[in-house]
Amino acid sequence: MVRIEFLAANGSVMLQGSTQMNITHDTDFEGLDIAMLALMAAEDVQGQPVLIDGLQQLRLLRTAIRPFVTACDIKQRREQLLHAFYHELQFAGDWEHYYAAENCLLDNVLNQRSGLPITLGIVLMHLANSVEIPVRGVCFPGNFLLLFPEDTPVFIDPFTGEEWDADQRSLMLRATLGDLTTMDSKYTKEADQRQILLRLLSVTKACMLQSRRLPEALRASEVLLKMNPDDPYEIRDRGLVYEQLECPQLAANDYSYFIEQCPQDPVAAVLKVQLAFLDHGATTLH
Repeated sequence: MVRIEFLAANGSVMLQGSTQMNITHDTDFEGLDIAMLALMAAEDVQGQPVLIDGLQQLRLLRTAIRPFVTACDIKQRREQLLHAFYHELQFAGDWEHYYAAENCLLDNVLNQRSGLPITLGIVLMHLANSVEIPVRGVCFPGNFLLLFPEDTPVFIDPFTGEEWDADQRSLMLRATLGDLTTMDSKYTKEADQRQILLRLLSVTKACMLQSRRLPEALRASEVLLKMNPDDPYEIRDRGLVYEQLECPQLAANDYSYFIEQCPQDPVAAVLKVQLAFLDHGATTLH
C-alpha cells in the first residue's frame, strides 16, 4: 500500500493506494493543490494511473529545492526559487518540440523536466507554495504567466524564467489578439485554479489533435465537458474529434446541439453542410 502525504491548498492530505482520481464538476478545484489537479487531469487524458508516481516526484522536488531558498527578503526568495528551478533542477521550456503532447502532461513534464509555459508554471506554483512564496497564475493571451505580488507586481514567463515588463506583455497581446488590441486589466487578472485547469486541458486537447493522438484528444474534451457539461463550443469540438475518429453519428449529435444552441455563430452554417454530409454517409453505410 502506497502512502503519500501531499500538500493541499488548505493543509495536507494522505493518499493511499493507486485508485484513479477523476476530474468532475464537483472536484474541489480551490482546495486541492494545482499540481495535484494537473496530475489528475493527465491521468484522465491518458487513461492510465500516473497520480501516485507524480506525487512522489513532486515530493522529491520539494525536498530538493528547499536548501536553495534561504533568504528572508521576498524578492530574493523569488530569485533564489527561479534560479534553483531552471539551473539546479534544470527545468526548461521545450523550444524544439513545443507542441509535443508530452509537454502538456504533468507526469511527463516532471520526468523530462521540460514543457510548456502552463505546465512549467504549474510546477513552479507548487514549489513556490511549498516554500511560502506567494504566486498566482495568469491566463494571459498567448502565454501563461506567473504573477508574484510584491510591492511592484512581477510577471514571469515560466517557459524561460524571464520577467515580462509592460512592453513585452503588450507585444504578446497584439501578436495574439491583433495589432489594434490594447492592454486591459482583464488580461492580467489572477486566475483561479479551475480556470488554470481549463486552460491546461484546452492546450492539451489542441496538442493531442496536432499529434494525431485522437483518443487522448477525445478524453481531454470529455474532461472539459465534465467541468462545463453544457458548453456548446466544447461539444462542437468533441464532434470534430468524433468525426476524425470516424464516428459519424456521435459527431452529428454534437454538431446538431451546437447548431441549436448557437444558430447565429458563423461556424453553425458550415456545420449544417457537414451535418448533411454525415447524415448521407450514415444512410449510405446503413
